[in-house]
Amino acid sequence: MSDFDDIRAYQDHEVNAILSSLLYDTDFLNFVSMELHPKISRFIPYFVHRKIRNSLKAKFEDIHNIDAWQSIIAPYVELLIKQTTENFIVRGIENLDKDKHYLFISNHRDIAMDPMLINYALLTSGMNTSKVAIGDNLIERPFVGKLMRLNKSFIVKRSITARKEKLEAAQKLSNYVHESHKQSNNIWIAQKEGRAKDNKDRTDTAILKMLHLAGRKLGWEFKDSMNFLNIVPVSISYEWDPCDIDKAKELTFDISDQVYKKSKDEDFQTIIKGMKGNKGKVSIHFSKPVSLDSNVAEDWTKKIDQCIFNGYELFDSNLIAKGLLDDSVTSVVVDSKRWNKRFSKVDSKIYAQIIKSYAQPVIAKNNAVKKNRYVKSIC
Repeated sequence: MSDFDDIRAYQDHEVNAILSSLLYDTDFLNFVSMELHPKISRFIPYFVHRKIRNSLKAKFEDIHNIDAWQSIIAPYVELLIKQTTENFIVRGIENLDKDKHYLFISNHRDIAMDPMLINYALLTSGMNTSKVAIGDNLIERPFVGKLMRLNKSFIVKRSITARKEKLEAAQKLSNYVHESHKQSNNIWIAQKEGRAKDNKDRTDTAILKMLHLAGRKLGWEFKDSMNFLNIVPVSISYEWDPCDIDKAKELTFDISDQVYKKSKDEDFQTIIKGMKGNKGKVSIHFSKPVSLDSNVAEDWTKKIDQCIFNGYELFDSNLIAKGLLDDSVTSVVVDSKRWNKRFSKVDSKIYAQIIKSYAQPVIAKNNAVKKNRYVKSIC
């Protein structure tokens, strides 16, 4: 794994050193202080830092590997789910074999919560958690990168622009995924680069072609690489997206041909907002592993998409939005008070985009059923 030092997740022997470095990371201590003691931290930060350092040091002393770290984190994830969701539903986990390992490909709504919820579902089902692909734009703060890599995240270099360097990075990423898979690791990756802010979930063939680079180097056909990776489509459904208005604002820039410029630290703040915001009901659906006798990337993306669409859980928010989009909201037998309260003060252009985004899962699921009536049997 030394060939992948710049992108790989941390390994067991590195845990103690990384945790020790966090105890003296001022940025990390500032963040924890403001989360736990926001008022007092403004006046006597040194005292709060020392108190947090001593508390964390006592907890870190018993953590010597990645599994132990994730065991410590699990109760906090469980608490976060209880505090920010009204119901967390996991379906299709019976489609997985605990003695096998998979590459999970899912739609992407939330930067941190998507893989966190998938891993929590795996962990509570007695399965190994997965390594997680994250963009390098998310680790601008060093302590965030450390925490993510401690939690089995590996880096996708999205900021590279030179063609040769992009190809080299893609080859290294593909090699790392294949090597991790050979070592019996589960892996999670989003179906395309970045979140689908408009909720139009389509698997990018470029992702699958990147995953094939390592296999192609060995002389494998495309289908050999895909079948080797044991791909499982995963559907993630949120009743409410804590970042829905922010996403709609950004999309209105694209529609008006304006350039949207992210503010400093925006990605980090989005992570926090997505984690702490109320999500209502949340559903995770694991499809059956995909297997195809085809070397055409589009055949694979089509089947992955079908399974993701089929696995959607449609909530009242989606049905209200579809009714508004079709101008038939009166026919939707749901309570729309929460919808109206949430968006009553939103600008009309942004509101129109919100409606389209929340309606997309209904549209995609309906189209998938119409075009492929056998989809339930294959997923």
